[in-house]
Amino acid sequence: MIRRFLFCLLQGERFSPALAVERTALPLVDANEPGEVVPSGRYAGVARAQGSALLPLLDDDVAPGASLRGPLHELKAALPTLRSLGATEATLSLLVAYDGPCHFAFSPEELAELAALGLPLDVSCHPGAA
Repeated sequence: MIRRFLFCLLQGERFSPALAVERTALPLVDANEPGEVVPSGRYAGVARAQGSALLPLLDDDVAPGASLRGPLHELKAALPTLRSLGATEATLSLLVAYDGPCHFAFSPEELAELAALGLPLDVSCHPGAA
């Protein structure tokens, strides 16, 4: 069994996820505003130097076997607005959890959409999908 989760991490000193959601209607999650004090975790009690948020693009737990083409096209269309709102860094991250052989594929169209974004893609694979 293979489970994939692809998201785009957006960051910037002046990036406001709340304003980005208002202007783009993208479903940003794990959002932090610049200067916001982190309530828990490794940086608990520390003010964030920059705003950040995750944009989920693919989640096999929510929509198994879904195509990336639509979400990637939406991200590409929104990137100029996100950049104008202070998102100076944007990185794609693909997390793959597997149980048994780890095999997955992207269609040529999905690869073209990924490449058209011009963003780095980090891939991380971990055993234990089940």
